[in-house]
Amino acid sequence: MSKKSRLYTLMMKKEKLLLRQKAHALDGLLTDQAKLAELNEKLANLLTENEHKAGPQTVQALRSRAHYGREMAEQKEFAKNRLEFLDIEIVTAQTRLAHSKQREQLLGEKAHAEHQDFIKEAEKVAEQLAPTRKVSF
Repeated sequence: MSKKSRLYTLMMKKEKLLLRQKAHALDGLLTDQAKLAELNEKLANLLTENEHKAGPQTVQALRSRAHYGREMAEQKEFAKNRLEFLDIEIVTAQTRLAHSKQREQLLGEKAHAEHQDFIKEAEKVAEQLAPTRKVSF
Protein backbone atom coordinates (compact mmCIF):
# COMPACT_ATOMS: atom_id res chain seq x y z
CA MET A 1 0.00 0.00 0.00
CA SER A 2 1.42 3.38 -0.96
CA LYS A 3 1.86 6.19 1.52
CA LYS A 4 -0.79 8.27 -0.19
CA SER A 5 -3.26 5.41 -0.18
CA ARG A 6 -2.59 4.73 3.49
CA LEU A 7 -2.98 8.41 4.29
CA TYR A 8 -6.34 8.57 2.51
CA THR A 9 -7.45 5.41 4.29
CA LEU A 10 -6.52 6.88 7.67
CA MET A 11 -8.29 10.13 6.82
CA MET A 12 -11.36 8.13 5.81
CA LYS A 13 -11.33 6.27 9.14
CA LYS A 14 -11.02 9.55 11.02
CA GLU A 15 -13.95 10.92 9.06
CA LYS A 16 -15.96 7.80 9.94
CA LEU A 17 -15.35 8.47 13.63
CA LEU A 18 -16.46 12.07 13.21
CA LEU A 19 -19.47 10.83 11.29
CA ARG A 20 -20.48 8.59 14.20
CA GLN A 21 -20.06 11.46 16.66
CA LYS A 22 -22.19 13.73 14.51
CA ALA A 23 -24.85 11.05 14.12
CA HIS A 24 -24.89 10.55 17.89
CA ALA A 25 -25.25 14.32 18.45
CA LEU A 26 -28.09 14.45 15.92
CA ASP A 27 -29.81 11.56 17.68
CA GLY A 28 -29.56 13.46 20.96
CA LEU A 29 -31.09 16.56 19.38
CA LEU A 30 -33.95 14.52 17.94
CA THR A 31 -34.58 12.94 21.35
CA ASP A 32 -34.62 16.36 23.01
CA GLN A 33 -37.00 17.63 20.36
CA ALA A 34 -39.40 14.74 20.92
CA LYS A 35 -39.36 15.27 24.71
CA LEU A 36 -39.95 19.00 24.34
CA ALA A 37 -42.78 18.46 21.86
CA GLU A 38 -44.44 16.12 24.36
CA LEU A 39 -43.93 18.65 27.17
CA ASN A 40 -45.34 21.44 25.00
CA GLU A 41 -48.43 19.35 24.28
CA LYS A 42 -48.92 18.56 27.98
CA LEU A 43 -48.58 22.24 28.88
CA ALA A 44 -51.14 23.18 26.24
CA ASN A 45 -53.56 20.62 27.69
CA LEU A 46 -52.97 21.90 31.24
CA LEU A 47 -53.55 25.48 30.13
CA THR A 48 -56.88 24.61 28.53
CA GLU A 49 -57.92 22.67 31.67
CA ASN A 50 -56.90 25.61 33.86
CA GLU A 51 -59.03 28.06 31.87
CA HIS A 52 -62.28 26.08 31.92
CA LYS A 53 -63.11 25.82 35.61
CA ALA A 54 -66.66 26.87 36.27
CA GLY A 55 -68.53 27.62 39.43
CA PRO A 56 -67.83 29.74 42.48
CA GLN A 57 -64.22 29.88 43.62
CA THR A 58 -62.38 31.39 46.51
CA VAL A 59 -59.98 34.28 46.12
CA GLN A 60 -57.07 32.00 46.94
CA ALA A 61 -58.19 29.52 44.25
CA LEU A 62 -58.42 32.34 41.69
CA ARG A 63 -54.95 33.61 42.61
CA SER A 64 -53.55 30.10 42.48
CA ARG A 65 -55.14 29.44 39.10
CA ALA A 66 -53.82 32.74 37.72
CA HIS A 67 -50.34 32.09 39.11
CA TYR A 68 -50.13 28.57 37.75
CA GLY A 69 -51.61 29.74 34.46
CA ARG A 70 -48.85 32.33 34.10
CA GLU A 71 -46.19 29.79 35.04
CA MET A 72 -47.50 27.24 32.54
CA ALA A 73 -47.71 29.91 29.83
CA GLU A 74 -44.10 30.91 30.49
CA GLN A 75 -42.99 27.29 30.38
CA LYS A 76 -44.95 26.75 27.17
CA GLU A 77 -43.29 29.81 25.62
CA PHE A 78 -39.88 28.52 26.76
CA ALA A 79 -40.61 25.09 25.25
CA LYS A 80 -41.80 26.70 21.99
CA ASN A 81 -38.63 28.80 21.73
CA ARG A 82 -36.47 25.79 22.54
CA LEU A 83 -38.26 23.74 19.86
CA GLU A 84 -37.59 26.46 17.29
CA PHE A 85 -33.94 26.51 18.30
CA LEU A 86 -33.74 22.70 18.11
CA ASP A 87 -35.28 22.76 14.63
CA ILE A 88 -32.46 25.02 13.46
CA GLU A 89 -29.85 22.91 15.26
CA ILE A 90 -31.22 19.71 13.73
CA VAL A 91 -31.06 21.14 10.22
CA THR A 92 -27.49 22.27 10.88
CA ALA A 93 -26.53 18.87 12.29
CA GLN A 94 -28.10 17.09 9.32
CA THR A 95 -26.16 19.33 6.94
CA ARG A 96 -22.92 18.61 8.79
CA LEU A 97 -23.68 14.90 8.76
CA ALA A 98 -24.35 14.91 5.03
CA HIS A 99 -21.15 16.87 4.41
CA SER A 100 -19.19 14.42 6.53
CA LYS A 101 -20.68 11.44 4.66
CA GLN A 102 -19.77 13.04 1.37
CA ARG A 103 -16.23 13.74 2.56
CA GLU A 104 -15.82 10.17 3.79
CA GLN A 105 -17.03 8.82 0.47
CA LEU A 106 -14.65 11.08 -1.45
CA LEU A 107 -11.71 10.02 0.72
CA GLY A 108 -12.64 6.37 0.18
CA GLU A 109 -12.67 6.86 -3.57
CA LYS A 110 -9.30 8.61 -3.48
CA ALA A 111 -7.83 5.85 -1.31
CA HIS A 112 -9.12 3.22 -3.72
CA ALA A 113 -7.78 5.10 -6.75
CA GLU A 114 -4.35 5.53 -5.13
CA HIS A 115 -4.27 1.85 -4.20
CA GLN A 116 -5.13 0.87 -7.78
CA ASP A 117 -2.39 3.18 -9.10
CA PHE A 118 0.08 1.61 -6.68
CA ILE A 119 -0.89 -1.88 -7.84
CA LYS A 120 -0.47 -0.89 -11.50
CA GLU A 121 2.95 0.59 -10.82
CA ALA A 122 4.00 -2.55 -8.95
CA GLU A 123 2.82 -4.72 -11.86
CA LYS A 124 4.79 -2.57 -14.32
CA VAL A 125 7.94 -2.92 -12.25
CA ALA A 126 7.38 -6.66 -11.93
CA GLU A 127 6.92 -7.00 -15.69
CA GLN A 128 10.10 -5.07 -16.38
CA LEU A 129 12.12 -7.15 -13.95
CA ALA A 130 10.70 -10.49 -15.05
CA PRO A 131 12.71 -12.31 -17.71
CA THR A 132 10.99 -12.71 -21.02
CA ARG A 133 10.12 -16.25 -21.95
CA LYS A 134 10.34 -17.67 -25.38
CA VAL A 135 7.45 -19.87 -26.25
CA SER A 136 8.30 -22.82 -28.46
CA PHE A 137 5.88 -25.20 -30.03
